[in-house]
Parts: sequence; C-alpha cells; structure tokens
Amino acid sequence: MGTAEVVGFGGKSPAEVLEFLSAAVTEKAIASIVPKRSQNIELDLLNAPYRTFLSNTDSSSSKKNLIIYCLPSTVTEYMTFGSESSAIRSSILSGSGDVVAVFDTASSSFAGGDAKSILSALSGDNAEASAALASAALASLSKLDGLAASQLSPAGRNDIVIIVGSGGREHALAVAVARSPLVSQVVCCPGNGGTAVEGGKISNAEGVNGKQDNDTVLALVKRLGAHMVVVGPEAPLVDGLVNVLKEE
Repeated sequence: MGTAEVVGFGGKSPAEVLEFLSAAVTEKAIASIVPKRSQNIELDLLNAPYRTFLSNTDSSSSKKNLIIYCLPSTVTEYMTFGSESSAIRSSILSGSGDVVAVFDTASSSFAGGDAKSILSALSGDNAEASAALASAALASLSKLDGLAASQLSPAGRNDIVIIVGSGGREHALAVAVARSPLVSQVVCCPGNGGTAVEGGKISNAEGVNGKQDNDTVLALVKRLGAHMVVVGPEAPLVDGLVNVLKEE
C-alpha cells in the first residue's frame, strides 16, 4: 500500500500538490508516486525545494492508496479525458478504500479538505476525512456533468468556428475542430476544394471571393456570430488579424 496516483494535471505542477506529495513521502504516508497524464510532476518533484523521487525504498505506513485528480478547467477537457473522471467516480462508488482527493487549480486547493486531512485519511484512522474528500470529489464531478449536459443539448451545441486559410493545414484544422461535440459549424475562410466537399459541420464561407484579409474575416465573424477564429497562415497574423479581432 502507499501508492499515490497523480491524474490529469497535464503540464501543470501546482506548488500545493508538490508540497503535499513531498511531505507525504517524508512522513512515509506514501512510498511511490505514479503520474498519469501529469507529465511535469516527476521533474518538478526532483527540483528544489522538494527533492522527491517517484519511488522510495522506505516502506509506507499508510493503510490506503491515494488518487489525486486535477479537476478539469474546461468542459472540453472534462469530456476529452472522460475515462479519468469515470475511474475516479468508480473508485469512490465501488468502495475500493482508496483515498480520493480532487485538486481545483482555480482555487489552488483540495476540495473537501487540506493536506492534513488527506494524510489523516491515508492513515486509515479518520473515516470522516476520507468521506468528506470523496463527497467533495463527487460533487465536483456532478457539477461538470451538468455543464457538459447543457452544452451537449441541441440548444447548447451552437458554437461557430471560423478557420482562416485555404491550404491543407487549414483543412486538417477544420476536421479536428469539427470533432468537438460543442461545435455546431466550422466555416473556412476562404477554404479550398477539399473543405467545400468535406460535408458535415464543415463548409466554405459564402461571399468572401477567396479573400482572407482582416476586413473580410471581421465581417464574417459579425455576420455568423462566430465564437472562435483559428488562424492557419502566417500572413494574417503578420497583418494583425488577432489584434483586430481582440479590439472588436
């Protein structure tokens, strides 16, 4: 026992999490750390002031394993990595005995407890602390479920995305963006022959006459009520398209 899985932090390494992991190893609450889709955790733990290895020769005194789950900051991330939240929910509801702690990067804190209560839950002698952490984790996931449900409903799937450019790169971008369940329409400005016949959510902008200058793109954004503009070529960036869009 005494393994800590660190799940879903991506490139983030919050100081609060690093401090907790380092302290947990020092106090022999955990013996090993397993990052999962948390690529920077290992390197940052090795740096000062933590100097903590993922695997430690000292045995752990903990009676339980630990899962630290980074709460997704967007509904898109939550849906993209849905298997992670499913595993967290399953661990809690199945009565596995694992201690589950959700970390919210927005508030830089653990939901339902703090470092001290997590260590207490790991000891196996504080069922109340473990239950509070589990309850807060489920509540956090339920909130994201509600947001995802609202965006997946027919009324919620109305995001229009404009892809600026006419090359193969822009075609690939359009296909990738169209995969999102939150996007209802992908309009290429000006697009090419491939995007013209791609079908589904993807189409070429009407009435732009092959143009992709700032005025044309801005007018298209206003006409369609687009929620996002993805710029493929370098030329529009050099011409200041991003700045123009920000001003509007």
